[in-house]
Amino acid sequence: MGGAPGPARASFPTDDGGGSIPAVVWTTILPEATETRHPVDTPRRLLLVGTYTPDSDPPGKGEGVHRVWFDPETGELTPDGVAARTTGPSFLAFRPDPPTVYAVNERAEGSLTAFRVHGDATLTELGSAPTGGGSPCHVRYLGPERVAVANYANGVVTIQPTGVDGAPTEPRRELAHRGHGPVSDRQEGPHAHSTAVVLDSHDPRLRYLLAADLGTDELRVYHYATPLNEENQGPAPAIDEGLLGTVRLPSGTGPRHMAVNGRHVYVTGELDSRVHVVRWNPRNGTGQHLGSVPAVGDPLPDNFPAEIALHRLKVEGREIADGDALPMTTTYEGRVYVSNRGADAVSTFAVRDEGARLEHLADTPVGAWPRHFTVVRGHNGQPDHLVVAAQNGDSLMSLLIDPDTGIPTDTGHRLDVPVPVCVLPVPIKRIQRAEAAQA
Repeated sequence: MGGAPGPARASFPTDDGGGSIPAVVWTTILPEATETRHPVDTPRRLLLVGTYTPDSDPPGKGEGVHRVWFDPETGELTPDGVAARTTGPSFLAFRPDPPTVYAVNERAEGSLTAFRVHGDATLTELGSAPTGGGSPCHVRYLGPERVAVANYANGVVTIQPTGVDGAPTEPRRELAHRGHGPVSDRQEGPHAHSTAVVLDSHDPRLRYLLAADLGTDELRVYHYATPLNEENQGPAPAIDEGLLGTVRLPSGTGPRHMAVNGRHVYVTGELDSRVHVVRWNPRNGTGQHLGSVPAVGDPLPDNFPAEIALHRLKVEGREIADGDALPMTTTYEGRVYVSNRGADAVSTFAVRDEGARLEHLADTPVGAWPRHFTVVRGHNGQPDHLVVAAQNGDSLMSLLIDPDTGIPTDTGHRLDVPVPVCVLPVPIKRIQRAEAAQA
């Protein structure tokens, strides 16, 4: 959900008749900004920043998807105008081929808009589609033919098909849910807040989709098959892609976001201000809650954890990029980062006991209400950074990650951005090289 926790929003009804829910959003592509685009050989990285806009719900002062350049050698952030004017793009996801960015349009009648990313860092709209619910707050790329959207207002998770060009197509599938929790003003019904993907150890063509439901204190588990034949393994077997089961979390948790690490899933509890550890069984798609730790070193009564991410994972001495699928049985080391709204800090945890336990290491002060952050890899082996979106501070800030301890420290670099709520790194150099090869 967008702003500070408060009374729950009214539920937005699902269109049970299978028709489209009307959604009116404004999407205008700006002409290329006057600032110079960075060439292929620059170390600077492209970041797209989602914001709340005057016509989103909640409203904000943002102008859509903002374009920012990040220098991984210094941590400096440089503005480069607005890449696309679109209603409330509060969460973004990237599809590599063809290079496409998906943005949820967070408002009462939610929608999803797709954009082609060009080598000059401009965006072209491909199309939009209703999300089947209100206040969509998360989108995840599932593979070449679909994305998953979490609708907060009515708890529906929508599986949105996409075409070969990346544009949304029909028919979408809406996965509704029922239930409630003990926090009456936030858990009167289901509220899907995010999704995550884990592998099926029986068949590499199959996946489990986890949906964090803030309203019911559950991780909803769905089974699905990858849409394309990968690695010449033949078509995936036919399976029931409905609800497989749920993983129960302690009453009043309010699960928001997840990070998957082999046989374990880490979950931020927005309502109990804790980070929960779930042991995942990839053979049958079930999970067991192992325990939790406070989300910040010095717990506060009004602290609301938001984003969570893994970093610096190593498997048999090989560094694993964030988001890469890990083997199902792995001993690894790493750090877990959690943004805390209220404490206004990013907390660092060490992974212990082969993933079964988290140990708090440090809290790094950041801007007001850190809604989201991303890890940006270093240039030529240099240390990595975190780029944090301080929603109520109207700013981005960069943190340098200590390569030995994994603890981030402030670089001193700030950038004013109105109501930033999502930061998405885009591999612009890869896109530029692909365009050059096709020329």
